[in-house]
Order: sequence, then C-alpha cells, then structure tokens
Amino acid sequence: MAALSTTQKPLTNIPHTVAPSRWRSGLPPRVLRRVQEYIDSHLSEDLELEQLALIARLSLHHFARAFKTSVGVPPHQFVLRRRLNLARDLLTSTDRPIADIAIAAGFSDQSHLARHFRQSFVVSPIAFRRSHR
Repeated sequence: MAALSTTQKPLTNIPHTVAPSRWRSGLPPRVLRRVQEYIDSHLSEDLELEQLALIARLSLHHFARAFKTSVGVPPHQFVLRRRLNLARDLLTSTDRPIADIAIAAGFSDQSHLARHFRQSFVVSPIAFRRSHR
C-alpha cells in the first residue's frame, strides 16, 4: 500500500455510511419492521430462528443478538408475547373454543397456551374470557 505523500491530504469528505448509534448494534428499522411483519403474518406456524435470520440477511447468532438489542427481548420471547396477545384478543372477540384459539395463535395445544397465559396474565384463559365478556 502506498503511503500518503506530504502533499496529499487524506479523504475526509467521504460521507459516512455508519448507522446512527441508536441501532448500530441492533437491527436497522426497515429490517426490524420486515422481521416483525413476517412474525405477525406467520404466528400460527412454527417460526424458526433460522428463517428470521434469513429474512434479516444475518447469521443466526448476529440476528439473535441484534434483535434483542433492538427489541429488548430475545426473538423467542418476542414471538411468545405476540402469540399471547393474539390469543388474548381472540378470547375477548370470539366465541371460538380455547383449543382452536391456541392453535390459531401458534401454540401446540390448549395446555401450552394455558401455561404461558397463566404465567403472563396471572389467570387462566377461561377465567380471562369470563371476566372480559
């Protein structure tokens, strides 16, 4: 590599392409939005971390770390919260059986939904539905 001569000046007017500090180690807003939209539209399916990383065009480890930095929780926890919110909304707005709601929200069965619902909302899905009618 050639050294700079004393008459040459370093290039200082090249625009920086570094991301703003608020998301430097996280996901860029448009990538985060794309991942969140994918999650929301596929909640009833099995969501694999590998697929989310592919959507973000990052390695698995880098995606998981950047997602947590951007959102505040790991991807699995984020998906779980979205599923619980969907189940909560369906419990209050429909008369569908709880087992159907569990499947529609992406849980493997009714007991899987009930266990996580109780941990998050401190009440069972049945009790929640009764109190919000």
